[in-house]
Amino acid sequence: MYSVRKVRTKSGSVAIQVVRYVGHRSIIAKHIGSAKGQTEEAVLRQCALEWIDEQTAQLSLFPAKKQTLLVVDRGECIGVTHHFSFRFFISCFDECCLSHLPRLLLDLGVMRLIEPASKHRSVELLQYYFGIKYSQRIYRNIPKLSAYKADIEQCAYKVAAQKFNEPFYFVLYDVTTLYFESFKADEFKIQGFSEDNKSQQPQIVIGLLGIQSGFPLSYQVFAGNTFEGKTMLPVVETFIAAHPQARPIIVADAAMLEEERLAELGGKKLSYIVGARLANANIGLVKQINSTLNGKHGAIARFPSRHGDLVCDFCLKRYRKELNELNRLVQKAEELVAKQSLKVKAQFVRKITKEKIELNTALIEKRRLLLGKGVLY
Repeated sequence: MYSVRKVRTKSGSVAIQVVRYVGHRSIIAKHIGSAKGQTEEAVLRQCALEWIDEQTAQLSLFPAKKQTLLVVDRGECIGVTHHFSFRFFISCFDECCLSHLPRLLLDLGVMRLIEPASKHRSVELLQYYFGIKYSQRIYRNIPKLSAYKADIEQCAYKVAAQKFNEPFYFVLYDVTTLYFESFKADEFKIQGFSEDNKSQQPQIVIGLLGIQSGFPLSYQVFAGNTFEGKTMLPVVETFIAAHPQARPIIVADAAMLEEERLAELGGKKLSYIVGARLANANIGLVKQINSTLNGKHGAIARFPSRHGDLVCDFCLKRYRKELNELNRLVQKAEELVAKQSLKVKAQFVRKITKEKIELNTALIEKRRLLLGKGVLY
């Protein structure tokens, strides 16, 4: 019967041998090799066990489970494949009932998820990774893909309702911008406020409607210089027109807030929860809110307004963060006033004459009253 033996050599290595015992004497059947570390020793031991299995005709009653060892240090990367990712995303499209869409659209969508690139580069990567070939004539067909937008959004609604059990009590709305690697603008791709700090390059504005889990429902594309507050109503109205049974509450951040926008939502009888800013509120309301909350962590209060209830809360953590920021800005303003630096603009500094500036103490006091407070309409 064969056994695996370890022998320490004069050089300090460990020799792995296959031996069999005859009486009190061992006979070497196979010298597997010498190892200088635990990893090499484990590999040689595994080779010895495999050699014993090949040479032994008798099967074991309790066969040990074979282990496959991979020595990373001895490996070499000869290529990269994304086939698993490709199959996974195609399965996701099937799950979302999108498999009927043109194959070009699905392939470009998968490539956008795996390795975002230009359309030209995406076509090259599809061939390189998956052997999927498209000619450069795809640019003629790409504009036709926009015709499937309504169909895709309808599928998204069904998935949200059936897979996520979404009741559509409320939906979330936000915008982003996409800029182009170009400085040539037109009536649609045009410079505007950029989320990517690329204000010199043409861009477009995208408004997205989604559910609380982050699953998208609908979107629209606007000219790059469109104010984001003006994008919300068209997207919401389009969604409700396609799904009249859903009259959700619209949830958006304070950037969407504007007197005109709120009046439009009210005129359409749409319910909303929108972040509010009190920077322009009258000092009487600000003092009332501050007095009611009284600096108590977690305190919540409601105040009537012409746009609905104003819901305010106080957070101690937010208060400390905003206080540090306010003290920094005030200190900077005080330094500028002390030096009478007229060429540098800063908050809490107002100009009295062409040669004199002073600290705006009223604005500083108002900002202190607002510290730590979150406000919603």
